[in-house]
Amino acid sequence: MTNPQKKSSQANNNKRTILIASCSSGTLALGISAFFVYGHYYPNTPDAYVHAYTITVAPYVAGYIKNIHIQPNQFVKKGELIYEIVPDSFQVIVDQKTSKLEASKKNLKSMHQELQKAKDDLKSKKASRWLVGLNQKRYAFLLEKDVVSLEKEQELQASTIEADADVTRAIAEIRRISQKLLEQESLIDANSSELGTAKINFNYAKYHAPFDGFISNKFTIRTGQYVKPGQALFQIVDNSQWWVDANYKESQIHRIRPGMKASIKLDMYPGKKFEGTVINISSGSGAYYSLLPPQNATGNWVKVPQRFPVRIKIKQSSNHPLRAGSTAHSTINTMQAVKSNSSMQKVTSPDQ
Repeated sequence: MTNPQKKSSQANNNKRTILIASCSSGTLALGISAFFVYGHYYPNTPDAYVHAYTITVAPYVAGYIKNIHIQPNQFVKKGELIYEIVPDSFQVIVDQKTSKLEASKKNLKSMHQELQKAKDDLKSKKASRWLVGLNQKRYAFLLEKDVVSLEKEQELQASTIEADADVTRAIAEIRRISQKLLEQESLIDANSSELGTAKINFNYAKYHAPFDGFISNKFTIRTGQYVKPGQALFQIVDNSQWWVDANYKESQIHRIRPGMKASIKLDMYPGKKFEGTVINISSGSGAYYSLLPPQNATGNWVKVPQRFPVRIKIKQSSNHPLRAGSTAHSTINTMQAVKSNSSMQKVTSPDQ
């Protein structure tokens, strides 16, 4: 090959190398630009975790565990029986309070009969008093005519005084019985309340699941164990509401709004995407609400990007059960905000 041919071939190779390098640089620049543009409109973070509401189960009454109907990590339906406390002592109290209430009601019935008898007696006393008064008027007229003696008139006056006293005593008896009736009714109300409390405690001997959920693995009760009111036994995870707390950088949340759609990936289900909706954005960073907030009023200050929890409601899948505490990767579609803002700009544009 002659020298001019070598130079021509070398020049072609240089051009090809430059062209390939230019294309590669352009592709790389385009890829980097696309990455940053995608990250701008679709902010994502791997710092996300699945959460659910949980309650700590504690007995209402003290006693010994009779039966346990569930196992750790078991799924339970609302109303399903979980455990029972020996109910014998509660049943005895219910029987005692029932007998006491029935006796009080019998006494009340007897008092009503006594009150009715006292009222009838008052009517009789008033009738006798009216008859004595009528006789007194008649004898007073006859006394003026000297038909009857003065002694008879005095006897009638004494009878009138005695009849008045009988009426007064009958009225006092009615008042006494009425007061006892009020006291007995109050006693019945108190006995009814005590019986109601006894029945509630008897029902509390059985604990039923308050909602659909999973029993925690920290299951500390055994058959025959003595438990006290308020003693933590285990937890139930509510299966009706699940969400993801995604911790986004402060430079990412300016485009995020409640109601935006999100895509959730869980490490436990590779390749599976869950649908989600943004519920709210925390008003403070995670560090701000921590037990010991950072104090930056020192000379050795280093700026650290803060993260703000974004709560995302996650849609469940029957084939992929969610588990509290699992790691997630969240991506939020903020293009909705771009479209809505563009629409608002068109409507409110000063040129129109």
